Amino acid sequence: MELLKELYERDLSLSGRDSTSRRHGNKFWFRRAVRAIIFNDKYEIALIHMSGDHYYKLPGGGIEAGETMEAALHREVLEELGTTVELTDEVGLIIEYRDEHELMQFSYCYIARMYSDQKNPELTEEEHAGGLSTGWVSLKEAIKIMEKNIPQTYVGKFIQERDLTFLKQLNR
Repeated sequence: MELLKELYERDLSLSGRDSTSRRHGNKFWFRRAVRAIIFNDKYEIALIHMSGDHYYKLPGGGIEAGETMEAALHREVLEELGTTVELTDEVGLIIEYRDEHELMQFSYCYIARMYSDQKNPELTEEEHAGGLSTGWVSLKEAIKIMEKNIPQTYVGKFIQERDLTFLKQLNR
């Protein structure tokens, strides 16, 4: 999968931070995750809003031990959207260096289409508490929404920049 970007604190203009990563992969906790740009029959994509932290994101999440990327994505989409999907293509990879959490995260993004009708999602307590809700918008509208939005949290800034990069890659 093509590496699209390495994302550092300096890329997000986080004030009071060093211009380079303090550890740059040394002593970082490593996490792999999957994301998807999911299209419905109207050619709209799923855009998740986390109202508690005021940011938008693509469906997806962490890959659990022993899980393939595809299995993790199917599980996450079922949990967050209550639907199944068919993967159709790759978008790319983004590596995030979140110094504050000593985290280096590899996020792999795919293109998918809804395969079944939506049912009730099976949200985690954290997702409920964060105010997770899903809307369906055009690709161009999703980009506009994310460009105008200003996340309020450290994590939200990384997530939104990462997922906006994925959306713009697909829109090229």
